Parts: sequence; structure tokens; C-alpha cells
Amino acid sequence: MQRMKILLILLSLFSGRALFGQHNETAPGGYWQIGIGLGEIPSGGSFKPSFTLGYQINDHLYAGIIYQLKDQISRNASSFNASATGLEGLTASSESVGQRAMIQCRITPIKNGPYLSAGYVWNGKDTETMMFDDRQRVIHDEHITGMIVIQQTRPAGGGFALGIGYQYNFKNGISAGFEWTPAWGQMAKPSHSFSGTSSLSLQSRDALSSGLQTHFKKNVTNLYKVFHMGLSYRFDQ
Repeated sequence: MQRMKILLILLSLFSGRALFGQHNETAPGGYWQIGIGLGEIPSGGSFKPSFTLGYQINDHLYAGIIYQLKDQISRNASSFNASATGLEGLTASSESVGQRAMIQCRITPIKNGPYLSAGYVWNGKDTETMMFDDRQRVIHDEHITGMIVIQQTRPAGGGFALGIGYQYNFKNGISAGFEWTPAWGQMAKPSHSFSGTSSLSLQSRDALSSGLQTHFKKNVTNLYKVFHMGLSYRFDQ
């Protein structure tokens, strides 16, 4: 909560300067740029501080890094993955989201237009814990009674990434922008562990794991990736 307040204050200061700036039509190269922002859209308790540092070589080429802190998310009785189990009675869901990092090159083909982002993305381990209440259920033709806890873990990893972004430059040195850069084809295979008061057979566990993995692979947001939106300041323009 404390780091959230600090980052919001910094974003407010950046935004205040940006409101009084005008768009920089030329945006010449040859300057350093440092920025702050969010690594996730702040919904459902998600808040991931994001930091950037780079050098604008010329009007069309930029080289830099993006780094994002790890985050803890509590979604209460909602979950993107729980529906894939086919189970009812979700009581709580929490997620530990690992660090994110990217070494990148931005290519802006058209003046003041969007840019292509290419480089290497690395993501830390992500783990979601889903808790289902104590009730009678039928899983894989097996009658189950009790509480079920499922933990889904995406291992740490990364790969070469390609994405898109946009940066709007103001004459006062402030820039605002966003980007989404995934490592295409680098879909990890999650692992699952089960606990609680229910005695799940191996067949029931396999059935639940299969449903979760199928859902996981269909969701493009599960690729190793970097999402960033925020503000930056340009030095020595």
C-alpha cells in the first residue's frame, strides 16, 4: 500500500507537468529517458510498479529496459482460472505474480506514430491459489465431499518478444505511453497441486489439471510478456 501511494504521487507530478506541455512535433533523438508506471491495469487488487530506462538514438530507434516488481493479488471469490475446473463454490482466490523484465529495442517507422517493440522478455514464477468450499461434488464420475484447494503455478521463463506501443512526447520533457510485448510461442505449461479436506483420486486430479491447462493455453495473456503504461522524462534533448 505504501509503494502504491508513492507511485501515485509521482505519477500525479508527472501528469501535472504533462498537462501544461505541448506535443513535441520533432522529438529529436540523442537523449536519455527514465520512466515510472504500472505493469498491470489496477483492477481486482492488482498493482505492479513499473520502471523504464533507455536511450533514444534517433527519431526511429530507441534501446532500453523495463523492470516490474512482483505483486500480490487478492481476487476474493473471483478468478480467471477457476471456471476452467468446472467446480462451484469458489470462496477465495489469491495470486503471487513474479517480477517482469525486458531488454528492448523500439522501432518507430512513422514520425509520431506507434512503435514496434522487440527484445527479450523474462517473467518470474506466478502462482494462483483457488479455494472451494466444503460440499458434495461429482468429479470424473467420482463423488467427492469436502473443501478443495488448487494451486496453479506458471514456472519462471522468457523468450524473444515482439509487440507494439505508443509514446506521446510533450515539449516540457514529459512523455506518456504504453506497450504490450509478448514472447510469441513461449507458452509455459503450468503445474498443479491439490489440498484441502477432499480425498481426490489421481483420475479426478488429472481431470481438473487437464481442464485448467486447456484454458491456460487458450488465454494469450498467459504468454511470457511485459505490459507497461506510464510516464517518463527525457533528459538532454
